[in-house]
Amino acid sequence: MTFIIQQLSWHKRRKATVEPQPVAISVPDFEKVLNHFCTVEVTFDNGEVAKLTGRVTQHPITGVWSVNGINAKGQSVSARYQDDNNDDSV
Repeated sequence: MTFIIQQLSWHKRRKATVEPQPVAISVPDFEKVLNHFCTVEVTFDNGEVAKLTGRVTQHPITGVWSVNGINAKGQSVSARYQDDNNDDSV
């Protein structure tokens, strides 16, 4: 399973701060089921590894699957699922 990390930006809602950025993501219990709750393991650029609670969503028009995760510390990540057997990129 391959996930492409989407950069989240809150600069329109909050004062800009320098925060660790996600560089790697793993979702061992990912399922293509709408609103499936899963564990998201994220490695940040500062070396920190965090486990986030994630939810699987699907775009209603394109059909692209994605995972959004957040934890109690406010760390969040969004990643698009890319099927390893399919070479089409959206």
